[in-house]
Amino acid sequence: IFMELGYACVYAVGPIGGRPLRISWARQLKEKLAELQPGCWKELQVHDVVWTPGNMTAVRLLGEATALLDKAKRRLTGDWYDVTPEYAQQVLRLATERSGVPHFTHAEMLDKVRAERKRRNDLSVKNA
Repeated sequence: IFMELGYACVYAVGPIGGRPLRISWARQLKEKLAELQPGCWKELQVHDVVWTPGNMTAVRLLGEATALLDKAKRRLTGDWYDVTPEYAQQVLRLATERSGVPHFTHAEMLDKVRAERKRRNDLSVKNA
């Protein structure tokens, strides 16, 4: 159901304790985290995540966030930035406000997936 809904997110992940953080976007956050883990010397953790209706809105939100980070000269290399988790959270919130893209929290995304699952279950019972 999740893949069919097409959600995408902008995330900030990094080692437990913070710095550096990777700020990027993904459709499957759990898989992305597993993909990144082998290249990190410590266990990675998600420090912040903002969900959007799809790839295009996530890319737009990421563009706004990286522009803010680049203006502050925080980029180390690629998608890695020298910022604390708190700084990354502030950047993602400001980028969300500035970009105006539709967005929702992780809890709200889970609620949407659950509601769709319930709707489909109710529909299949009704049609049975």
